[in-house]
Amino acid sequence: MKIKLFSTNYMPEQEKYQRFAAFENELNQFIQTVKVIDIKYTTSAGLCHDAQTHVNEYVDEHSVLVMYEDIDKK
Repeated sequence: MKIKLFSTNYMPEQEKYQRFAAFENELNQFIQTVKVIDIKYTTSAGLCHDAQTHVNEYVDEHSVLVMYEDIDKK
């Protein structure tokens, strides 16, 4: 069994929808190439406050832990 982690925390800053779409596409492409044993999904959300601009920004992060085995190629 192998493990791979996908997370929006490690992705470049983009518009929120584009970042989630890129995250989802990368995950879907990966799981099509392996035998998935289990998937654990987590999300976190919060507000960040910029002290200089006094702007509150909502942030959300998504992470997926994929437990998998390589597909035997015969």
